[in-house]
Amino acid sequence: MVNNSNPKESLVIGSQLRRARDLLQFTREEVAEVIGVHIQDIGGWEEEKLRPNLKQLETLAKLYGREMDYFLRVTPAPPEHIEFRGKPGQSLKGLSKETKIVLARFDELCRTVLELENFLNKKREVKLPRFKESDQPKIVAETLRKKFNIDDKPLLKLRDFLENAGVRTFELPVPGDEFSGFSFWHSEYGPCILLNANEKPEGRKNFTLAHELAHLLYNHGSSLCYIPLKLHEIYRGLEYKTNQTAIELLLPEVGVIQDFKKRGFSRTPSEKELAQMAYAKWGVSIQALGYRLENLDLIEKGYTDKLWETKQYYKGKKGPRTPKWEKQLGKQFVGTSIEAYQKGFISVGKLASSLGITVRRAIEQIEKRAK
Repeated sequence: MVNNSNPKESLVIGSQLRRARDLLQFTREEVAEVIGVHIQDIGGWEEEKLRPNLKQLETLAKLYGREMDYFLRVTPAPPEHIEFRGKPGQSLKGLSKETKIVLARFDELCRTVLELENFLNKKREVKLPRFKESDQPKIVAETLRKKFNIDDKPLLKLRDFLENAGVRTFELPVPGDEFSGFSFWHSEYGPCILLNANEKPEGRKNFTLAHELAHLLYNHGSSLCYIPLKLHEIYRGLEYKTNQTAIELLLPEVGVIQDFKKRGFSRTPSEKELAQMAYAKWGVSIQALGYRLENLDLIEKGYTDKLWETKQYYKGKKGPRTPKWEKQLGKQFVGTSIEAYQKGFISVGKLASSLGITVRRAIEQIEKRAK
């Protein structure tokens, strides 16, 4: 059904509708089918010859993974030319609709926090160095460790270090684990990293975070990555280099050797022994630690894969649980959102929408921080 409402009265910006659709690589036919209109309507909305009604706009927002206000004003352009470094034979276009919406949601979070920072007159300072492609992973990792002032100690709170260095980091669940991480350096947002909140086993997200950080440091552009559990399956190219950088950053040679010898492990340590060293000490998966120990000739070659094939998973002690939504968004995003509400820049409804929670829970968070 064609909507003949006067387009001059519309507040909806057609280029924003088109931009949201293009990022997800949806055709006008696909969108028209979901909305229940003719394909000509989609073109008319994007060219501002027609305008969608409120219900149609709400459906578009849900389909595109956007807030309603995204369509009402010009916003920074999302990343272009995304390089999909994924599973063999898989392409960006072949990702599921649900996974593409996760990418849009990530861009929306980056846009939202930038907008809130502008309201609060806060300018995020980026303190990340950049490197040449010729710089070796070990040099890159050592430079960062000096910058973070951690020497050869474990880097368990890498996300906190990166947020303090101006990197926007979020976790969102990725349907079917179609990718592990996504990173880009935006002209307005700055450096941004998305992690798959569903990644298992324990410690894997920290490795993915370090991997995506390496893409930013080397200026590799917009990188959408799938990292296999068996790291040796990637043995060349940019993904190999970023894996090596992550290993050098999270598992420094001197610190790991000293820790291994102090524990008195044999060349075939048990899964529980490796898990205690990997999770509690270094914040990585058994697989990442195992491959590092093999490369340092501390355990037998191929032992990590043999251990993995037993499919016995160590369950360590669990500490206090942070609410899932809060963990995914991160301390800085949540804090900035609540501050914007407290200073009258956004409504409680907008706060709840930004945090992805109910208005009631948003009010509870406001009261909690007021104590």
